[in-house]
Amino acid sequence: MPSIGERLPMSMALTHFAVGATLTTVLVTFVFSLIPYPRTVVLIGGGWAMIPDVYRLSPIAQNRLEEFHDSPWADLFWFHHTLDRLDATDSELIAAVSVVILIGVTALSEWYVYRQKVKGDGDEL
Repeated sequence: MPSIGERLPMSMALTHFAVGATLTTVLVTFVFSLIPYPRTVVLIGGGWAMIPDVYRLSPIAQNRLEEFHDSPWADLFWFHHTLDRLDATDSELIAAVSVVILIGVTALSEWYVYRQKVKGDGDEL
């Protein structure tokens, strides 16, 4: 394991945000479908995935925060640690693909929620 301050290869912040928002979208659509403000919750889920990177901005406890970032505990934030290991090249392609997946999942979620509402109104599709 590299020493504190030595940058480990990791995934782009955009990738973390997109993965977190995508997984949150799936949960909000199929598990917690009655939650108020679902789009806000999705944005919070994307931000949640980026929390382990706060050590880069923090003026205090930077070494401790970086240790946490580099530990498996960071996986509590939408698999942050694992994603850093899988995308160790900071790949722009992986970031772009994860954004495309987020857009696709969001569109499917919107379609599904709309269909559920229409069915609930007793109208035929």
